[in-house]
Amino acid sequence: MFQVDGRPTAARVILDLLTASPEVEFGLDMLTLAGEIMGLTAANMRVSAARMCAEGRITRTTRGSYTLQVEALPAYTEVSSWRSRIERMVQWDGTWTAVEHSRVKRSDRAVLRAHNNALSLAGMAEWTPAVALRPNNLDHGTDGLRATLSRLGAAPECHVYRIDELSTEDVDALHRLWDTASRTRHLQEASRALADAVRVSDDRAAAENARSSLLLGSAVISTIVHDPLLPEELAPVTPLVELIEQMKEFQDHALTLWLELLDDGQRT
Repeated sequence: MFQVDGRPTAARVILDLLTASPEVEFGLDMLTLAGEIMGLTAANMRVSAARMCAEGRITRTTRGSYTLQVEALPAYTEVSSWRSRIERMVQWDGTWTAVEHSRVKRSDRAVLRAHNNALSLAGMAEWTPAVALRPNNLDHGTDGLRATLSRLGAAPECHVYRIDELSTEDVDALHRLWDTASRTRHLQEASRALADAVRVSDDRAAAENARSSLLLGSAVISTIVHDPLLPEELAPVTPLVELIEQMKEFQDHALTLWLELLDDGQRT
């Protein structure tokens, strides 16, 4: 069964709304109403918005609305571009892109956590304690991977390079680094969860539909963003392609519903 976090924080709600609708100006009244729909108090939303401003993750404009500070959100590009994520894939030539990170300080937990998160978002898998790698099937090759890892917060001590001419035994071992059966099953579970949500939406109130759509949509987008984008030679691509198309339609409907509720709330 596809897992959805049923207890979002105020910060999560704010980030989800601002990321999904960057062209919309969200005033504090809209954010507090969104919090109410999600079961959060107005105080929760106000305090969280103020804290996020102080942290530099969002900013308040002269019009009194809130916008994202994307420079402070390393994963913003990945999250905001989930709709076109599949377009980053190119034909795999059988080579690999690798990250050698033996010099990364393991004693600095914050640096290590950011580094490991960057590797995960880039679809890297651990081959040895010092080397993580992935198929070389993304646009711009090693240069693109260097730029992606730097943007995501990988430690600067790591080195990115290409690997080829591996032994048959090594290639076989590398193919087993990703649990592709589990990955495909997870994508299919997400797809079924979206289909189920659409089927039951007519039986629920608009506010409940909005709440459910934000929770489920956030979980599905996270699944898409964390997909390693493996080539067809390692895992079927179709389940991811189908999930992205399904999620596009789901989010379009969800955003329309959310903006109607928030707009109506402002007028009442």
